[in-house]
This record gives sequence, structure tokens and C-alpha cells, in this order.
Amino acid sequence: MSDSSAYEIAETFFVQAERGCDLVSFLNGLATEKDIDVGAFTAIGALQSARLAFYDQEARRYIELVDLQAPQELISCMGTISIRDGKPFAHAHVVLVDAEGNTRAGHLLEGRVFFAQVCLNKLAGPED
Repeated sequence: MSDSSAYEIAETFFVQAERGCDLVSFLNGLATEKDIDVGAFTAIGALQSARLAFYDQEARRYIELVDLQAPQELISCMGTISIRDGKPFAHAHVVLVDAEGNTRAGHLLEGRVFFAQVCLNKLAGPED
């Protein structure tokens, strides 16, 4: 069975993010560098700090949930790359845990990297 809107992995990039960078900006830059218009990514590691948000469906905007100014283990990060305003845009969701075992999750607005490994898939599909 064929789905005309299906995408396939064209290339995979496994990279380490630079310490101290913002993970979202790093993902946007990597997508630009690798000429990725449509993609999907995962990441694990640790963040020095993070800002998380929740999407308010009625207001149609993100509301900042929490500003975490302490080290966080990056348990899971996943998301997509698409084009917004003519540039690659990383949409990332994360699950984080602190030193006491408290977890937080949400849309990643910003995350200062301590250590992070990223697996980014460039996708090819109907528009290619």
C-alpha cells in the first residue's frame, strides 16, 4: 500500500551539540547546514538550564510553564523540522529530570546544553 504523503529517511546525521549552546538554536542551525526542509530528531544528554512551555489551544499560543535554572538530565527530546518564515524550524518536546528525581515535560523554548547527542533524520517525500 502506498501513501502519497509518506516521507522516507533520506539521510541521518548523528552529532554532538556544543556545550553552552541553546539546543533549539543548534537544531535550527544544523538543519540549515544540512539543507533540511523536513526532518525528525531525537536527543539525549544533559542541560544546564531550560525553559518549557505549554500550548494553549484556545488562545493559540505557547505559555511558558517553567524556567529551570538548575542542571537537568535530558531523558527524552523529540521533534520535527519544518520551514517557518523561509527557514528551518525545530519543534522540540522534552522530558527532563532534576537531581531530586522531579520530572518536567513540555515544549522546549530554550535549553542550555551541558552534553547532548542528536540524531537528525532528513526526510524526503512528495514535494521533493
